[in-house]
Amino acid sequence: MADINHLLFAEAVKHTLQERGLTFGSAVEAWPELNKAMLSRVCAGKPLSAGNFLLLCALLQLRPYDFLVRDKGRRLTLRRIAKSLCDEPVTVHAKRETEGGAP
Repeated sequence: MADINHLLFAEAVKHTLQERGLTFGSAVEAWPELNKAMLSRVCAGKPLSAGNFLLLCALLQLRPYDFLVRDKGRRLTLRRIAKSLCDEPVTVHAKRETEGGAP
């Protein structure tokens, strides 16, 4: 499955805004499609919708594929989780000896 590296994207957005001398407010003035909440979310490394991700990339002239993570791992399904739980070894409870004997 593929995903977006949100932390890498956050760093790139913060760097680009800082490089251009833009605050959240001035960025919103320059690009009315943006809002401060969206910029705050992205700079905190939180996920955005695909549309907002692409919008920010276009406005800040960032390449979206630079943030793409291609993971060859398989998706976890309930069936695979259940099977892994069934395959776990069971620990047998045994009486433990302690020093000092019984109270």
